[in-house]
Amino acid sequence: MRLFPPVAVSLLLSACTASRVALPPPTGEEVTVFIHGYRGSFLTTAEGERERAWVSVGDLLTRGERSLALPFPGQRESPGFGPLEADGPMTRFTVLPWVARYDIYKSFLEFGRERLPGFVVFDYDWRQDNRVTAKRLCALLDSLAEARGGRVKVNLVAHSMGGLVTLHCLRYGTGDDTGEPTWAGARHVKRVVFLGTPFRGAPGMFDDFTLGTPVGRNRALLSPEALFTFASAFQLLPAESDFFVDASGQPVSFDAYRPDAWVEGGWGVFQDPAVRKLPAYRQWLERMLAARSELARALSEIDGPPPPFRTLAVVGVGHPLIKSFRIIDGKPTFEDPVLADGDGSVLTARALPPPPIHVDRLETQADHVGMMGDEEVQEAVARFVTGD
Repeated sequence: MRLFPPVAVSLLLSACTASRVALPPPTGEEVTVFIHGYRGSFLTTAEGERERAWVSVGDLLTRGERSLALPFPGQRESPGFGPLEADGPMTRFTVLPWVARYDIYKSFLEFGRERLPGFVVFDYDWRQDNRVTAKRLCALLDSLAEARGGRVKVNLVAHSMGGLVTLHCLRYGTGDDTGEPTWAGARHVKRVVFLGTPFRGAPGMFDDFTLGTPVGRNRALLSPEALFTFASAFQLLPAESDFFVDASGQPVSFDAYRPDAWVEGGWGVFQDPAVRKLPAYRQWLERMLAARSELARALSEIDGPPPPFRTLAVVGVGHPLIKSFRIIDGKPTFEDPVLADGDGSVLTARALPPPPIHVDRLETQADHVGMMGDEEVQEAVARFVTGD
């Protein structure tokens, strides 16, 4: 999934700065919590002298050596950063002042500070399992309620993968998610806004596991080895293995979530023959595929009455992206994928929350990142959140 627009190397060979947005502590009985998306917060080293691991201009200018990989037992040694922690949402990168500026969340944070009641930010390490992150979000909501004697109205505004975190929190609170949803996390929630959330997954993540995700010139930070360790990356894949077609474009049955398909097919880190021989990598793959499956089940369509909060879903259109990969000679290929409408990262057809949630839908021509700074989208969010 794309976070940054393409940036010419010649532009990157100059000063690059990332600004911050100061937010006052929330007051009053109504709060609005913003939950960012995948790759949506800065990450810094947690030990010793703090160093920004995600992301700095130095990282963008070179092919890189260190990755953001999380550790697991039996992992091969490779350059990394050690323990990392979230350090606030990505804001705005300025490259060559007055020439190139890439706004991630800065304008939205400024808008939220001015227009949304009790605006606060929930930031998190976006590499981690979304179910763990959801419990942290719900713990924040509980603390906000406790600080107000239980008299609190909560609005949630979630972008991209942050919507998956939010939906899990709403359905299960801080409790177990193996049974039917209790909506324990929704007891103080008034309104929820989802912007560009891949509720039915993002097929375009599939080839990232083999090709990696370039960031500027950097190929190390989000290498296949790094993505392989992120539970969140696996959890962005579609709930069903329904994104494959034959050479003529007709749907075909292909199980992308069978471990043998990854190992024997040489997908992701298994394109390295040496890795295929390491049991630890097969075991970690099984763990990550299980995390994907368990989150998909927890967020699947269910029966029952709708939850008590109102919901707005902002859906991007006009920016085609990968819908399906072709199966040639029994194997998936990344050549000539099938495209469909979306916001450039999330398909329009996969961007609505599952029943029984009733949704007000807003379409925007802004792309996946651009919708956060789009004035029409911001005004619609303000009207929805502050309306009676």
